[in-house]
Amino acid sequence: MTQKPLTLGDWIQSATEQLQRAGVDSARLDAQVLAAHGFGQDRSWVLAHPEAEITSDLDSILARRVNREPLAYIVGSREFYGRRFFVDHDVLVPRQETEFVVERALLWMRDDSLPWSVLDVGTGSGCIGITLALEKPDAQVTLLDKSANALRVASKNADALGARVDFVHSDLFTYLPKSMYRMVVSNPPYVAHSDDLPPEVREFEPADALFAEAQGTAFYRRLAADCYHRTLCDVLIVEIGQGQSDAVESIFGEYGWVLADALADLSGIVRTLTFTPDSAIFK
Repeated sequence: MTQKPLTLGDWIQSATEQLQRAGVDSARLDAQVLAAHGFGQDRSWVLAHPEAEITSDLDSILARRVNREPLAYIVGSREFYGRRFFVDHDVLVPRQETEFVVERALLWMRDDSLPWSVLDVGTGSGCIGITLALEKPDAQVTLLDKSANALRVASKNADALGARVDFVHSDLFTYLPKSMYRMVVSNPPYVAHSDDLPPEVREFEPADALFAEAQGTAFYRRLAADCYHRTLCDVLIVEIGQGQSDAVESIFGEYGWVLADALADLSGIVRTLTFTPDSAIFK
């Protein structure tokens, strides 16, 4: 008797069950996305063709997700602010909460009385800086990272999305050409080594971009000190971790920064802090 061909609908059901057993919360959605990637189609096509026969090797990519490798690394991209960014294991997976940094930056950048020069510190995939460059084409945006591999990813994204940006390979401001930036933005390492993280994050994302000493606040101290003296910026916007708001505000206050605003998500968790130097006059 001829064996009945495996259909896409059957494969998604089986994949969903395997992912559920592996502890993946979004098991069915992930199965659909993996199937779409394997077929070279989008998810809507997969949903519309459950009868399609499986002709490619979907099980190998399923095994990676069962092992809790992030979905973005498997399919090679993640959407951020309505655009698709290439990602690999050398950069963090862009997250929705990081879009708050972009939102806050664009709000300040409505004041176009002077040209905007923006420095994205620890750019990773480039999602923040490239998005700002595309949303504000007149801005001069520089992407800085200490990882040459991260800058490779950011450069690939800038080319693919048509963004005009500059690149600097430097550990914070060590090799940054002397320059003044009107705005500095950063999604720095802010996770404490003791924090409980899902395996997708702890086992697969780059540790240097995740973890910081002093319960996750060490990089903020470096940024607060160096940025005040080296960039002379008007606005400094940082992403922070849950529960870090008071500690980070205190650190920046020690170095002459004044909290301008704090932006919380829909759950009331403060995600973004904006600082100005105490001497700045900003409407």
